[in-house]
Amino acid sequence: MKMLLSAWPALALLLPVLWLVSVIVLLAKGNRRAVAQLMALLACFLIGALLMEFFTFMGALMARSGSQHATPTLGAGTRQLLETMANPRSITAPPLSLAAWAAYSIPAGYLWLLVAWVLHLRGKKAGPAKKKSAKSPRKAAKD
Repeated sequence: MKMLLSAWPALALLLPVLWLVSVIVLLAKGNRRAVAQLMALLACFLIGALLMEFFTFMGALMARSGSQHATPTLGAGTRQLLETMANPRSITAPPLSLAAWAAYSIPAGYLWLLVAWVLHLRGKKAGPAKKKSAKSPRKAAKD
């Protein structure tokens, strides 16, 4: 567990790099299906960031006016989400907490990346198309 906790920030920061390299390689190879899978992964992370922005904004609005968090700033929720994902203590958070969900998204992202590569590697090979054999000959047209 100590090794996982010490390597966690590197794992969290390596995921976007692997995603970007995978998108570039798969686009170069012309595999739209696998790129679509990776874009769906990006959409999930963007939705999470937008939700975190919303929660941060609403929390700032509901705070007391004399509080330090009274003025919401754009980007604070996304920064907080990224910090939570990269924080090794998020792994040991209670199972249904926001920190645990953020921590679980890292292995899920790696699994999603692996699925996209499996789709790419198991996809149809480029090459000459096979002609289908006709089971019954076509009837001649009548004049």
